[in-house]
Amino acid sequence: MRLWMILLLALGLAGGINWWSKRAPSDQVAVAAGNVVSSDGFVSVEMPGNTPANTVLVLAPANCPSEQAQRAEALIQALQHQGIPVARGNSIDFKITNPSAEQRAAVDRTVEVFKQGAPAVFINGMGMSNPSVAQVAAVYEKTRQ
Repeated sequence: MRLWMILLLALGLAGGINWWSKRAPSDQVAVAAGNVVSSDGFVSVEMPGNTPANTVLVLAPANCPSEQAQRAEALIQALQHQGIPVARGNSIDFKITNPSAEQRAAVDRTVEVFKQGAPAVFINGMGMSNPSVAQVAAVYEKTRQ
């Protein structure tokens, strides 16, 4: 009886390790897809339509008491306090006609950032979910044209 329990436990452990090793966290998916993740943790993305250049786009639920929305609000206020232009939104769209394979891949990366949770932040072709104020400010300064 004890041998069966040990065997069952070992098989369960081996199955769990096998399952865990096959799943890919989001940043590993981005790297596997040939993307370069910057040292700040931002990924190259296709900017959502109508986003002005050199403006930080913060996507989060509007008028929502959730923790994610509160983090977005705090991020927006901190960036504005630093003099960084910020636009707020709660959805994304793209104005691309006849997209290339590279543009489609960039759109997929943008959607992945958005799906990771609010606040999703996009700056001059770079995106990240739930970054710190320091990360956003650094990428803004680095990518500003």
